[in-house]
Amino acid sequence: MNLADLPPCTVVASATHFEIELLKQPTVEVAFSSSEEEAIYERADAELASKIQEVAEAACGSRNAEDLVHTNWDWYPTKSRSVELDEQVFSPALVQQLIQLLEGTYADWRIYLNVYKSLTRNSQDFGVACLSKSRIIIQQSLYERLSASA
Repeated sequence: MNLADLPPCTVVASATHFEIELLKQPTVEVAFSSSEEEAIYERADAELASKIQEVAEAACGSRNAEDLVHTNWDWYPTKSRSVELDEQVFSPALVQQLIQLLEGTYADWRIYLNVYKSLTRNSQDFGVACLSKSRIIIQQSLYERLSASA
C-alpha cells in the first residue's frame, strides 16, 4: 500500500491540534422529520459500525480481537463512527480498508480512530485520526507509523 493511495492528509502535532483542526470542519447534525427517518438512520449507523468492527477484527489476524479492538456502539446523528484500536492493529492497509467503507450511503461520513499503546492496560493514547473519503486528519505519531509501514 502506498500513502499516495490515501486521501490527502492534514498532519497535526498533538491531540489538541487535532481537536482544533476538527473544529474548523463543518458541523454535521442530522435532523429527522419522522421516527421512521430516525430508524433508517439508526440502522445505517449500526450497519457501518458492524462493517468497521469486521474490518478491524480481520486486521487482528490470529490475535484476540477483544484485546485489540473496541467499537463504540452508541449512535449519534453526526454521520460519524468511532473505534478504539491497539497500536498493533493500526496499519496503512487498515486505514485504506476503512476508507473504502465510505461509499454510497456513507460517502459523507467520518470514521474516528483512537489508537492506544495497549487496549488491555491503562495506556496512553498513541494517536488519533479522522478518516473521510476526501481527507484524513491525523496526529503526527500515527502518520509516522503509516509512513514507516508503507
